[in-house]
This record gives sequence, C-alpha cells and structure tokens, in this order.
Amino acid sequence: MDAIEFSLSTTSGYRATESPADLRRASETLFHPMKMVGYWVGPSQDHLCPPGKLGLTCPHVLAPDDAKFVDYVSYVERELDGVLDVYFPHASVHSYLS
Repeated sequence: MDAIEFSLSTTSGYRATESPADLRRASETLFHPMKMVGYWVGPSQDHLCPPGKLGLTCPHVLAPDDAKFVDYVSYVERELDGVLDVYFPHASVHSYLS
C-alpha cells in the first residue's frame, strides 16, 4: 500500500480539524475519484470494522500475539482493496482509500 503523510502546522492559535469525518472529506477531495474504504484513529483504536459490524469479535484490536489477530492495514488491502494510506499525524488518523 502506498502512503502519504499530511503534516499541518501553524504559528497561530488555530488548529486543524481532528475529526475523522472531516479528514475523510479532505483525503477524498485531494485524491478524487478515490473513496475511503477504512480509517484508523491511533489513540482510541476506533476504525471501520466490517467483522465488528456483523457482531463478530474485532480481530484488529486483539493482542498481536493472539492467533486471531489480523493487522488492520493488511485487512484493508486484502478485503477492502485499499491502495493508499493518507496519514494526518496532527490527529493520528489514517484514511485508507481505494
């Protein structure tokens, strides 16, 4: 998967948005016609999880040494056809596009 990092800094009192929804719109606008197929919020581990939506145990937040653990980036590439990781370090948000 290709990766791009957008670092936003300012010398004023203003801050860039940290909302995953806003950052989704930004990444989809920058890389139109690509669409978001997944996201990962670093500190909270919030993410788009199809297995979790089906009521199954989320394999992405298990301990890495657990036999059922699945790396989220690998899952996005394999199952959701993700090809681009747009990372916003100020918000610790990854937006995966296809």
